[in-house]
Amino acid sequence: MTHTVIGLVSFAAVFSGALIGLFAAHRLPGHHLSKETQGAVTVSVAVLGTLSALVLGLMITAANSSFSKRSEEVRELSLQLIRMDRNLRRYGPESGDARTKLREWAIAKTQQLFPEKGRTNFTSAQTIDMLENVQDALLALEPVGEKQAYLRTLSLKLSSTMIEARWALETRSTHSIPVPFLVLLIFWLAIVFASFGLFAPPNATSITALFLCSLAVAGGIFMIEELDRPQSGFVQLPPDSMKRALLEIGIR
Repeated sequence: MTHTVIGLVSFAAVFSGALIGLFAAHRLPGHHLSKETQGAVTVSVAVLGTLSALVLGLMITAANSSFSKRSEEVRELSLQLIRMDRNLRRYGPESGDARTKLREWAIAKTQQLFPEKGRTNFTSAQTIDMLENVQDALLALEPVGEKQAYLRTLSLKLSSTMIEARWALETRSTHSIPVPFLVLLIFWLAIVFASFGLFAPPNATSITALFLCSLAVAGGIFMIEELDRPQSGFVQLPPDSMKRALLEIGIR
């Protein structure tokens, strides 16, 4: 929802700038729209256009980096899940309680990360409690022999790694793009489009072109925001790794 609001605000600001430019062109004295004035405005706006392009590039880089890291953390989580389940399977039937709790956590975490209609949505607090319960079940094991002692120690290390990965995902749930940065970019783009409207002929073709360009720019900002927050919009983290992990540990 926030992404849609940001996209709509961006479109309204940019297209309003173009309309203000068109309106001002009819109110300004003729000498304010001379060739010399147009040249000065064009050069000034070129600087703003360059800055806007650089800022957009930085935003895309930041959003893509955040998305890639979150995807990698989900894959790491699924890998540790498979490794722990296999270690507990090797441990023996005594690890049955820990494996059950691990599977319950895996289902809950998958539903939390990739919510679907008709399924119970777990909160982040619930999933971390369930993961800590898995760790408690591991601590309750009483290994007999070096093999079980090794597998128990390894499983405890994996559980700690999974908790770290979970917290890493939580810390990346906020915006990686500062709001003042975004506001400044929209302001610059509004000025750029106001200059376009100032010297554009007041006909349907010009207005349509300005409308479509404003829509395209706002759509770009919207998609950047979607990429920055991939769990609450059209762009989603890839669920393949977690679903494969569920199949690997025997959950259909």
